[in-house]
Amino acid sequence: MVKASLLSLKHPEYLHIRTEETVYYGADQEWFPQSWQRRAGCGPTTASHLVLYNLVKRQGVSAVTDQKQMVTLMQQLWNHVTPTLMGVHLVSQFTKGLISALPEQLIDGEVESLSLPKAREVRPPFSIVVEFIQESLLRDQPVAFLNLHHGEVLNLDSWHWVTIVALDAESGRIRVYDGGKEWDIDLHLWYRTTPRSGGFAAIKR
Repeated sequence: MVKASLLSLKHPEYLHIRTEETVYYGADQEWFPQSWQRRAGCGPTTASHLVLYNLVKRQGVSAVTDQKQMVTLMQQLWNHVTPTLMGVHLVSQFTKGLISALPEQLIDGEVESLSLPKAREVRPPFSIVVEFIQESLLRDQPVAFLNLHHGEVLNLDSWHWVTIVALDAESGRIRVYDGGKEWDIDLHLWYRTTPRSGGFAAIKR
């Protein structure tokens, strides 16, 4: 990423989970206790990132201090952003669950989203995608990103939710947290080459 044009969360460390030996960049769905949860848990894991960031902003201290507490939050979000046999494969499925979870977490806010259909000719232009992410990050809100096919982007899993924490609007690249690691993703390449639908969601408050 080109640092001069980088727009980032003010405190990405709010999402970091620390152990004695490791700093995880966000949670990992592999932390779920059940096999099905580990296979299908990217949606609720990403939702837990959005919630956690707002909990820390509100409380001024981390609501999660270790992996065990993070798994508790992930389980709470699983009860709302609940995967079906196809996982959480719709932006509307994710946003509906997140909306229902916010009152339980005592978060006063709305959820906004942007969906990209499968057909390229009816997708919103890439500038609209960038604008959605920019506006969310400027409000200091992480962005949930769904892609059902990674296209030509090799460091992004298909049928998967990740959390956007930074954007370089000039290059069209994003920084995401996924699996406890941080990745730089070419979002513009994904937009141009994915043959399936996708989308974005964020808390607005």
